[in-house]
Amino acid sequence: MAYDYFLLVNAASFLLMGVDKLSAIRGESRIPEKWFFMISIAGGPFGVFLGMAVFHHKTRKTYFGLIVTLMLIAYVFVLIVLTGL
Repeated sequence: MAYDYFLLVNAASFLLMGVDKLSAIRGESRIPEKWFFMISIAGGPFGVFLGMAVFHHKTRKTYFGLIVTLMLIAYVFVLIVLTGL
């Protein structure tokens, strides 16, 4: 169950990065950054981080990358603790 949630939230965060990148290219309405932070807190920092790399999106925003990276590190730590590795 938790594994399914983890996959779903990270897939959703990855797709949101792609949608926002496409919206930026087209000059359309964008997804607010706070949504990316909220979905990262909800368990999706891997998808956001991967989306940054794959779509080359929000890579110039130092604070955004720093916050997402810190959330990613925190989630890796939590996963290590929870799995007992």
